[in-house]
Amino acid sequence: LLKTGLSLCFPLPCAQYQRPKAMGGHSRFFHPNFFTRYIWGSYATIHLAGFIADQSYGVDRTKNPDILWPWWHEIMRKKEKGEIPMNMPGYMLVKYRNEAEEKWTEQRQEEFADYAGVMDEE
Repeated sequence: LLKTGLSLCFPLPCAQYQRPKAMGGHSRFFHPNFFTRYIWGSYATIHLAGFIADQSYGVDRTKNPDILWPWWHEIMRKKEKGEIPMNMPGYMLVKYRNEAEEKWTEQRQEEFADYAGVMDEE
């Protein structure tokens, strides 16, 4: 009975006959802190490195539509002044169009024929 590590209280093994545990309390590769330590740690390190790189090189991450879309604001000012009708679609004023926009432009060309070259002026 003592050689098996069991005492008279059958279901529980005696403390003095238990196998010694590995140092640290576990011997698994995926230990209890593996995900927190390595996965989240790697994720945080990558984002922190990106943030530090942006800061050190002065990358501006603000979204300012006045800087990014000046040509669209020019179209809107012309619509407000009345140089372009308010119901004229924006795709008819842009320089490059896809096939669908070309088709729609051809269909509505006679409606907005007077304003077709408004953006080319200046």
